Amino acid sequence: MEQKSKKNWWFLVFNGLIAILFGTFLLFFDTDLIRALLIYIGIGGAAVGVILLLAALRNIKKDKHAGMLLFESILTVIIGLVFLLFPSFSMKFILVIIGVWAVILGVVQLAILVNIKEKFPSKNILLFNGILTTVLGVMLFFDPVTTAGFLLKLLGVFAIIFGILMIYFGFVLKTLKNAIEEGNGSR
Repeated sequence: MEQKSKKNWWFLVFNGLIAILFGTFLLFFDTDLIRALLIYIGIGGAAVGVILLLAALRNIKKDKHAGMLLFESILTVIIGLVFLLFPSFSMKFILVIIGVWAVILGVVQLAILVNIKEKFPSKNILLFNGILTTVLGVMLFFDPVTTAGFLLKLLGVFAIIFGILMIYFGFVLKTLKNAIEEGNGSR
């Protein structure tokens, strides 16, 4: 297994390049791009909703059950149209929902930490994670666009650093592979 991982050094290099490209993409990701993506998601959602609506109408004509499909199609069309017509509102709404979810998750983590009676080594990590999750949730709740932009930039920087490390370790594996092959060939 160890020998096989040394042969596949290029896989680490390739994934490192993908991580760098992804990180660079995130660094240039801005609210206008998010709005454009939400418009395209809205178009796709509305189209899927119309297709589901046609399927529901076909089922109604054939005297098949179509209540849930009809409900799903109307809801999908409405959500698609909201994303299409109000992308800024949709973006803020989604980010606020994520913020509320993060606050709830952080508070639950802190409550679990308080209720744990036994000592365990990861208690400080759980405390840090609970506080960080709560703070990020509050930030998303009160200033969703700026906070999300900051988090995307931070994620982009980490992805680039991770990609560079993957490329470095890929070439370290290649050097080890070459050294092992030269050692085996000289015998």
